[in-house]
Amino acid sequence: MEFVLPIIASIAVSLISFIGIIILVDKIYKGFFITSLISFAAGTLIGDVFIHMLPDHIENYGYDMSTIAGIIIGIIIMFVVEAYLHCSHDSEQEIEVIANENTHSHKGHSHLGKLNTFGDAIHNLLDGLAIGASFLISPEVGIATTIAVILHEIPQELADVSVMAYSGWSKSKILLVNFITALTSIIGVILVFILRSLDSSIEKFLIPLAIGQFIYIALADLLPVIHKKAGVKKYVIEITAFIVGVAIMFALTLFE
Repeated sequence: MEFVLPIIASIAVSLISFIGIIILVDKIYKGFFITSLISFAAGTLIGDVFIHMLPDHIENYGYDMSTIAGIIIGIIIMFVVEAYLHCSHDSEQEIEVIANENTHSHKGHSHLGKLNTFGDAIHNLLDGLAIGASFLISPEVGIATTIAVILHEIPQELADVSVMAYSGWSKSKILLVNFITALTSIIGVILVFILRSLDSSIEKFLIPLAIGQFIYIALADLLPVIHKKAGVKKYVIEITAFIVGVAIMFALTLFE
């Protein structure tokens, strides 16, 4: 029954998809809010990697070429996924849509919603793999990872819903499709435990894979968005948000 808690965690992550209703009701998150949230999410991901996942993995398996290879492959996988997403609809453009576009129908852009949905399904599947792998270390690390995933999913879901609305989709279709897409994270969790049942040593590789994934998302996907606009006050708030994210991951060690 060790897979029950990871499944519950992935369901909790999937439910975050409904936060996109904020866009459909009112645009209340302009300015510092969205970039500070992104910075905070990046901090939790980096904190989870270097405070929880990597130290525990080294303690259990050591640090050898398999660990290095797993991290690099995790980064490459995310590179490929992000390359697809940028080809279909640049993630920075998604943030601009959030900040600047109204959510009325743009029927000429209907293909963007389909492309974004497919890419998001892959992204959520990889999140599920990361959650499942982290629970293989310990429930505490799994919970910390779930929190990190939830926090980085919030701005992602806001962007996804914005793209769907920009594509001219109805509100009911947006909420339904976005939730179904989010459920692919459960498939990722299940896949982890299927692979483990076939080869118990697979977790030695899956955990570095998740580490590489989180490093890429934080440093290559989230933080660059923050540099779209400069400003001393803006950076002070965002750097503080990043540090707070790391601090929260550190604070969770007190409960382990």
